[in-house]
Amino acid sequence: MFLEAFVDPFFLFCVSCIAAPLIVERDNLSHDDVVQYFTEPAMIGTAILLILVVLEAKIARWRYHSPPLISFHERSRARWYLLNGVVIHILMDGLVGVFKVNTLLAKNYAKLDVRYGTELGDFTGSAVHVISLMELCIKGPVCILLYRAYQTHSPHRDALEFFSCVSQAYGTIVYLGQEIITGMPHFDVDYNLEFTPHYLLYFWFAIVFGCVLYLIIPCLWGWQAYKRLVSASSYAAATRKV
Repeated sequence: MFLEAFVDPFFLFCVSCIAAPLIVERDNLSHDDVVQYFTEPAMIGTAILLILVVLEAKIARWRYHSPPLISFHERSRARWYLLNGVVIHILMDGLVGVFKVNTLLAKNYAKLDVRYGTELGDFTGSAVHVISLMELCIKGPVCILLYRAYQTHSPHRDALEFFSCVSQAYGTIVYLGQEIITGMPHFDVDYNLEFTPHYLLYFWFAIVFGCVLYLIIPCLWGWQAYKRLVSASSYAAATRKV
């Protein structure tokens, strides 16, 4: 089950996001720069948090005698929330996007969206910073709880998943919507469809693919969670009547 992560599309997505700055700047980086990139406190802290979350979930599953997740689909969904919570929400969008804790990652964030290059408190980046702070303080922890709920088959899973998906879709709409209604002044848009490596990475992959991904998946899984909640509520109501 550990090795299957390496064929999980979202795991590969997260790896590519972490590796992208190194690939882009490879001609200007020394061996020491690469080592420093991975040994900055935020990177080490994220790795430790990731390990602790997985271990705690395994201990909780053992305590509650919960069976392991059987299907690859369910395990992939659990990993989606684990990696989103720790890597995307807390590290990349929260700590890097707002507080610039990793210099190289922050520099590349600013290339895909100028708003990420502004300091906290600057009006230009205010919408992005609010969304990113929500990711750091709310969405990240909720995703971690949701991963635990998946692993322990918790009855709270559907409610947590519905909330997580709604908040994620909302954040994506606000993030993208502000740009669309103002003419996308902060994106480096490939208006001429040049599809150069720069545009492929910073516009087509990071903006277009990323936003589509974070709209489709939350909407689909949020709707499924909503239907399960309605079904459970209807069943509980019918049981009380009997």
